[in-house]
Formats: sequence, C-alpha cells, structure tokens
Amino acid sequence: MNVFISAPIFDLDGTVSLTKVSPDGLAGFERRNNRIATLDGGAAIPDFGYSESDRTFDIRWRARSKAAVETVRRLAKSYPRLIVSTEEGCYLGAPGPFNLSNGEAQFQFLVEKRLDQ
Repeated sequence: MNVFISAPIFDLDGTVSLTKVSPDGLAGFERRNNRIATLDGGAAIPDFGYSESDRTFDIRWRARSKAAVETVRRLAKSYPRLIVSTEEGCYLGAPGPFNLSNGEAQFQFLVEKRLDQ
C-alpha cells in the first residue's frame, strides 16, 4: 500500500511517498462508546457514534531509503500537524512517536479530521 505524508504548508522537501507500507495499522477504528456497570448487575452502554478523529494510524515500512526516513523524521519534528494520504482517504493529524528498529520504520499518526469528505 502507498502512503503519502506531507507538510500542511509549502515546504520544498515537505512530501514523502512511502511504498509497500504494511496495511495492518491503517484499517482499525472504534466507535465512541463504553460500558458502565450498573448497580443491578447489568450494564449501560452509551454510544456516541463514529468519528475519524478517534483513529490512530500505525504506519510501518521497510526503511530502504534513508532519504525517506529522514524526511519523515524532519516533518514529524518540524510540524504540529501533517497530512497523510492513504487509499482510504486524506487526513489531517498530529505526528506521534517515530521508531526505527531492525530496518523497519514505524510512525504513528493521530487523526484529527478527514479532509476529502
């Protein structure tokens, strides 16, 4: 799967294209609900629906290109918000933790909102 990470404003080196990204960390989501135990032994489950802003993308790829890894690191350090585009959509969000281990790079992205809807 291809993933594009971009700066939210003009930056000459502010876009990186990641190929062969593992799709495992991109598809998950959850609804805004929780379970509360009641005094009678039952449970109440308030459901406030679905929001894109509850998603976290775990972007993992083989770190074959040092330039791509360094661009992602620089973007994550320089900007409080980034734009991430996947096959599913285009999202604005905050950069989360970045990790590089055993030739695999991992970058978390905390979705704030979807831009293409």
